[in-house]
Amino acid sequence: MFILSIAMFFNSKVLLEKEGRKFRNLLLAIFGLSFFLMMIWYVFIIFTNIENAIWHILFFYAFLIFGYTMFLYTSVLAYATVYHFTPISYEPDYIIALGSGLIGDKVPPLLASRLDEAVKQYKKYGERPDIIVSGGQGNDEKVSEAFAMKKYIVDVHQLPAQKVLMEDKSTNTEQNMAFSKAIMDAHAQGRKYRSLFVTNNFHVFRASIYAKRAKLDAEGVGSKTAFYYIPNAFTREFIGLLEMYKWVHVTVFLFITLFVGLILRAYV
Repeated sequence: MFILSIAMFFNSKVLLEKEGRKFRNLLLAIFGLSFFLMMIWYVFIIFTNIENAIWHILFFYAFLIFGYTMFLYTSVLAYATVYHFTPISYEPDYIIALGSGLIGDKVPPLLASRLDEAVKQYKKYGERPDIIVSGGQGNDEKVSEAFAMKKYIVDVHQLPAQKVLMEDKSTNTEQNMAFSKAIMDAHAQGRKYRSLFVTNNFHVFRASIYAKRAKLDAEGVGSKTAFYYIPNAFTREFIGLLEMYKWVHVTVFLFITLFVGLILRAYV
């Protein structure tokens, strides 16, 4: 745990240096700190030979909460890894490129990697699928993401403009999927179709859940991301997944609290 904590702190240091001092870039460091504090607490209880049962029960409570969270994290990581390396088993009619934000009216490197992968998939399937660029306009953006994304694909990759459809109203991944589905439904004119979506590798798993919620028949493909960026980004994705199913986890936490509370009451 000590080595893992150090690795988390080091990764956060690199991330802060490369991506700026933002709270979202500290999430992995916070996880690392929780690892370190749990280890210190355990050592304190063992080596000080504390006989007060309350301290042991409180540590047991913290261990259950921490253990449950880490079990979820490793389970999601394992499933996301398997999903990422599972090949697409069909030829898509549409390729959805998910937006991730602009800098003014320019496509930043993170978004460019998604668009490059979308074009790669387009060529892989014989330049037959249509590409849907999905993303609305943020308050600090001069144009919609979809407009900038289409311009990037047409200008940089020299694709025909008519092969790139724009979905320019969405503001999050859930809307990306739902609004893109509406465009495909209209464009297909009643024909059955299959699609795939492209996002960064750390985002594929959560995006696939939103695709299923939108009743979209689509699998995901992940574009490459700088290695130093992935651990913290995946941690953000994990927190997003917790938020999606928050009442399940709140119920589990309440059950753990009640269980430990009954134990604590027996000793007080």
